[in-house]
Amino acid sequence: MITVSDVKQYLYCPKIIYFDHILHITKPADEKLKTGKDKHDSITAREKRRKGAIFYDPELDGAEKMFRVELESSTLGLRGVLDYLVRTDREFIPVDYKFGHSHKGSVQLNHKYQLAAYALLVEESFKTVVRRGFIHYSRDPINVRIDLDDEIRRRTLKVIREIAQIIEDEIEPAGTRNSSRCIDCEYRKYCIGHISPRPNPEK
Repeated sequence: MITVSDVKQYLYCPKIIYFDHILHITKPADEKLKTGKDKHDSITAREKRRKGAIFYDPELDGAEKMFRVELESSTLGLRGVLDYLVRTDREFIPVDYKFGHSHKGSVQLNHKYQLAAYALLVEESFKTVVRRGFIHYSRDPINVRIDLDDEIRRRTLKVIREIAQIIEDEIEPAGTRNSSRCIDCEYRKYCIGHISPRPNPEK
């Protein structure tokens, strides 16, 4: 079973899937992960204290707020732990925290499809239809709204199938074409540097 984080990683660089699931490479210690967890705990604590949901949105006063929601679907072959799920009488709203920057006030592409993957899991787990979600970028800081339509669902399912195929075939895929991503990549020393166009679910 793949994880929602795999969706994000695949769109960053497909080779990460191969390194994680086929070679089972142990990731080096990452100080950014500890820093991210500390920030996550801080944001969650503040959000729990607030009357409204999603950072003071008055439309969501009285909403149920769920944190660290474990989700899994055997149908999708997918699992993940969602940072934050808002539940009202009318809808479910998934929220994912990011501790970096947005893309000039907009969503990073791999984060968009990661959130869509969470939305698919929420839909199946709660027998509902998710119409919107948010990504919180703490460094900007902004909340970017993502509207979930059928096209995003279709593209997200396609990405999930492509990841599953890499794992099933055990064939090393080409890496990202964006070499700037390799600079801080934790798998850099294992990568032999095949370069090809990165997957683009928007096409």
